[in-house]
Amino acid sequence: MFGRIMWPALGAGCAAGVVFAVLQVFLTTPLILHAEHYEASLGGPQYAQVVPSVLKSDAVGDAQLWLVHGDAETMQAWAPEDGLERMAYTALTAVLLGVGYGLLLVSAMALKGDAISPRAGLAWGLAGFVSFVLAPAMGLPPELPGSAAADLLSRQVWWAGTAIATAVGIAGLVFARNRLWVAASVVLIAIPHIIGAPEAGGYVSDAPAELAAEFASVSLGASLVFWAVLGSVAALLWTRGEPDGSSVGA
Repeated sequence: MFGRIMWPALGAGCAAGVVFAVLQVFLTTPLILHAEHYEASLGGPQYAQVVPSVLKSDAVGDAQLWLVHGDAETMQAWAPEDGLERMAYTALTAVLLGVGYGLLLVSAMALKGDAISPRAGLAWGLAGFVSFVLAPAMGLPPELPGSAAADLLSRQVWWAGTAIATAVGIAGLVFARNRLWVAASVVLIAIPHIIGAPEAGGYVSDAPAELAAEFASVSLGASLVFWAVLGSVAALLWTRGEPDGSSVGA
């Protein structure tokens, strides 16, 4: 059974990861590089004129400034060089991410028990996108370097709780036959957003708002393609591994 799950997850993860890496290189990485030019001025005169109180007390009102992509000391210690090295690390990270999510997706398909057609696999992938990307992004949208954010641990806990609640809720909406379970699934999906994502207490960013908005939208679009490829390819490879090679839509 391990090999039955591992090979579709590995193949789909690599395929989706490569596609995701290409999208990142051409779409999101240029925006990050652009934002890093603004972030580099964090300790300079230009930044001091914009938000001088941040430089003095690390806060604007109640807003704590946490550099989303790491602090200045860490970035000075090590960072991938622009060009081939950055692209290589981007591709490696995307493939590892794809394999990890592929294992989760194929494991869920195995628990479902039925043969999954590529079209149904696409639906599985879209459910993964909603669970792990779209729902968490409603409270914690993709952020450029230099953006203000709440404490990292609290953001990670909220993200994980939202992803799990949404995934379980979607499963309940799709597979439950009892109206009570359907209602409970809707409530479960809503709970993280009722509680609310951790907030910094204010809005501070080195990059212009237009750049941040473009990055958020492009990141969500790239993630949608990633999950669509992951679900479709995983279902295709899973179906080919069936003893009779049949394909039954789920």
